[in-house]
Parts: sequence; structure tokens; C-alpha cells
Amino acid sequence: MYSRWVNMAVLLLWLSTMGWLVTSKVLPPLLVGEPPSFKTIVEAGQSELPVGWQLAMQDRPVGWALTTITAQPDGLTEIASHVHFDELPLAQLAPAWLRSLLRLVDQSSLRQPMDARSVLFLDPLGRLTRFESTIGMETADDLITLKGEIVGSQILLTVRSGDFLYRSEAHLPSGALLSDSLQPHTKLPGLRQGQVWTVPVYSPLRPPNSPLEILQAEVEGKDLLLWEERVEPVWLVVYKNDPGSSLLKRQETRGRLWVRRDGTVLRHEVGILGAKLTFSRLTDHEALSLKQLADTASIPKPRPEPTHVEHWPLHWPAFPFGTSEGSADSLLPPDSHDPLR
Repeated sequence: MYSRWVNMAVLLLWLSTMGWLVTSKVLPPLLVGEPPSFKTIVEAGQSELPVGWQLAMQDRPVGWALTTITAQPDGLTEIASHVHFDELPLAQLAPAWLRSLLRLVDQSSLRQPMDARSVLFLDPLGRLTRFESTIGMETADDLITLKGEIVGSQILLTVRSGDFLYRSEAHLPSGALLSDSLQPHTKLPGLRQGQVWTVPVYSPLRPPNSPLEILQAEVEGKDLLLWEERVEPVWLVVYKNDPGSSLLKRQETRGRLWVRRDGTVLRHEVGILGAKLTFSRLTDHEALSLKQLADTASIPKPRPEPTHVEHWPLHWPAFPFGTSEGSADSLLPPDSHDPLR
């Protein structure tokens, strides 16, 4: 008698789980079309000039960024990004785990310019094979380095800072559009209202034992954006935490993109280190000037390999910015509910 009720409970649980899977993961591509992929992004952006961005943190100018897509002779494609901060108050913005590392750096250097470089490597079929992301300053070219290699459905991650090395693995959802939190997309072609896709986001600024976070992107609807003294009709794409990969009971906004109807990304907002960071697309002429500046910048000096490997403390929080995963508001500044508003 009891086994019958147990069987019915198991069946109802299975049906509810499958219902969520079908409605959130299976039906959307069938109803509104396939979301963007690396292949379509590269095809749409290969003929582009370098794309430049103006950076603002909490609506105050803080630097610039440059994104390039380069096809190699062997058929591989590199999507590279260089983000330059004129001055970033890391000592004030950094989470607890990162502040412990910054104690090893000359404190006077923490208000010096900072550069973040990221490269995605794609095979001839447009599939991601590996990536590298580095954050450095004048006194520490590779303060934090994150590398990842795609092996099947797994990502092999390596985080390095000085002589310390941390390795881990993470699952890569099928069809996911992996991205760096400091590397905005230049193109998102073929958008339709209601499209939903998975966005694993990595960053050297996340805790070393959890450098990857799974987000969900959704085209919420149409909007208007003032860009270069013109009002552009755009798609509004919103990034939220993936309800299927987190213990959070509600979805919190983590980023927004304004994408012109032809697929050109004009503006990207992301919450990072408890503040709102905005990428505003520059004109082609301004982007070419930035490219010349980046080409003449000093190249980081190579460092010797770590002398030993250490697995950093596993009690460090897996949620970004040094707080428990039960509070998504940890992303926000003390006097704000949402850094993206």
C-alpha cells in the first residue's frame, strides 16, 4: 500500500522536473529560433574593424576596452579583449578573499592603472577549445591568471597567482555561450523575443575554487537606446542567475545588453565587485585609435612557472564577491539594491 503512494510521489516529482526542463530548455529554441552561438558570432563579426568601448563604473568614466576577432591561417579563430582601467580602487572594491592576495602587493600600486586581457580560441567549426584571462598592473603583470581547456563537456580550469596554483573542473552545458565577465560580445545575430540560452561566465576576480558562474540570458523585448546622438531600436537582453544551477529562490539580474536589430551590441552593463560597470560602444574611428594605443602598450614580462602547487582553502565562498550563495544582494553596493539600475 505504501509502495503505491511512494511510486506516485516519485512519478509526480519526475513529471514536474521534466515539465520544467521542457518549458525552459526545449521549447524556446523550437518556438523562437536558435539563440546566438560562437559560430554565428564569428561569421557576423569577422569582417568588422576592431571594436572599442568606453568604460564607466557607477556612471563615472574609468577606462576603455578593445575587442578583436582574428582568423588564423590554420582555420582557428581568436576573440581577444583588452580592458584598461585608468584607476580602479581594488582595495575598496575587492572581496575578502582577493584582499588577502592584495596584501602581498605594494598598496600604493592598487590605485595605478589595471589591465585585463582575455582570449577565446575557436576551432574551424566555431567550437570553443580553450581560453585565457589575465589581470595585471604595472607592478604585477599577471596578478591573477585564469586558463581553461574544453575537454568534451568538461572545462579544466587553472587559476594562478604568483607561486600558487589551483586546478578544478566544471561542467559545460551543451550549447552554452561561455564568456569572460570583462569581455563584451560585439555581435549577437538573429535575436528574437523570448530566446533563452545558457551563459557560463568566468572571471579571475571570482574565488579561485569557483571561477565559473552559470547565468541565463533572455531576450526580454524591444527597447530604444540613444547612441551617437541617434535613437536606435534595440533588443534588450538580460542576464540572470540560472534557476537550474543555484540554490537561490529568485532570479537576480546580473547584466544587460542593448543589441541593435542587425545584431550589433551597443551597450553592455554588468555587476562586478559590487558596482555597475558599463561598456558603451565607440565609433569605428575611435576604435582604430584605441587599437593603435593597445599595439604600442608594453607586453607583460614572462614569469617563471610556479614552484609548487597548492589547493586553496575550500571554505572560501563559491558565490562571487566573498559572500554566501544564499544572498544574491551581495553583488550590490551597501546603499543600492541593484547595481544595474
